[in-house]
Amino acid sequence: MTGSLVPRASLRHMFVEAATEKFAGSVRDFAKLRAHVIERGGQFRNDHAAIRSADPRVTSLLVRVAAQLDMYPDRTYSFPAKKLESFDLQVPGDDAAQFKLFISEVDFEAFPEGVAATIREDAESSWQAADHAELIELLNAAEANGGVAKVDADRLLALTVDTLLTRPGPPIRRAVLNTVAEVSGEAASALALGADFNHVTIDVLAAGYPSIDAMTQDMRSLGFRMLPAIQGAPGTQLRQTATMAQTMDTPVLEDDGATGIAQTERQFVEIIERSVATDDSGRPLQAEDGSTRIYKHFLAANAEKIFDAASTRARVS
Repeated sequence: MTGSLVPRASLRHMFVEAATEKFAGSVRDFAKLRAHVIERGGQFRNDHAAIRSADPRVTSLLVRVAAQLDMYPDRTYSFPAKKLESFDLQVPGDDAAQFKLFISEVDFEAFPEGVAATIREDAESSWQAADHAELIELLNAAEANGGVAKVDADRLLALTVDTLLTRPGPPIRRAVLNTVAEVSGEAASALALGADFNHVTIDVLAAGYPSIDAMTQDMRSLGFRMLPAIQGAPGTQLRQTATMAQTMDTPVLEDDGATGIAQTERQFVEIIERSVATDDSGRPLQAEDGSTRIYKHFLAANAEKIFDAASTRARVS
């Protein structure tokens, strides 16, 4: 059986390629920036993508899929002001260049009871509209066999990218979107988009820039709308910033049952500069092979501001 399995690293590469191309088809800023990086001789490296989920069942399936990509839950991050609880999915080891996923879940306990019930109702509607039976069957087989069979790989990835990472079923009700947005714009964006990539992240140094400051300046000169500040001071182990999410037309159900359009902020592009990982006293950490370790995780203080790039506001129409 082992010979018929797809190596997990290969499957991860296939997933990243497929999901990133899907993202490029929806987010003009990303397609433009990736092309610019390549045209100037840099390398596009997707450091990580992020997903916001309003359904624990969807999150559970994402974690099961990620395990087949050799990615596992690592650290947790709390964002009380955003009403989100997060964790990262990482490839084991010290290699900071490996692709990562940052998963944020709606913290139902942080919402007023009525609003939480509204979110659950919307999530249930989407869950019932999706058919994940085939994906679950493929995951069960992979878990029993120690990996994904070559004959199943393309189908598993298609079901993940095109079905799991979507918002299935009827559009969100405008009243629900506005009710949630009044409490958490980030949660409202999660409902509007579904459990899809809400951002993709370009590695600054791989892209050929000497620093995130230089890349940010270049992006501003090209007309990208950026967050007000870079998160992380110069010389620290993690620095990040992002474009402001595009305002997108999102189908919504009106109170009379008709389909309308709401303006939502859902997807954006992040750029990231990772540096030497340090201990609590600021001393550089070494990797298992003796080399200097590059910081591979995330910082809640940074991410808190990055969330601001995609926060849907309540609107009357």
